[in-house]
Amino acid sequence: EMSDDECWHRLGLEALRQGNHQVVEMSYQRTKNFERLSFLYLLTGNVEKLRKMLRIAEMRRDIMGRFHNALFLGSASERV
Repeated sequence: EMSDDECWHRLGLEALRQGNHQVVEMSYQRTKNFERLSFLYLLTGNVEKLRKMLRIAEMRRDIMGRFHNALFLGSASERV
C-alpha cells in the first residue's frame, strides 16, 4: 500500500515527464518538497513565488534553502 506522499510524488514525476508543470507544482506543494519547488519556479520564471519560497526558508530556518533561493533570485545580500 502506498502512502499519500508516495502517490503525490509519483504523480509529480509523471506530470514532470509529460510537461504538466501545474500538476508538478501541486505535487511538490503537497509533499513539502521545497527544494524542487524552488527549482521549478526558477525554470518557469516565477520570480514572485521564488521570493515567497525565500520567505518560507527564512521562517523554517533553512539556511541552505535560503541560500539557494537567494542565488536563484540573484540577491547577494540575502546569501550572506
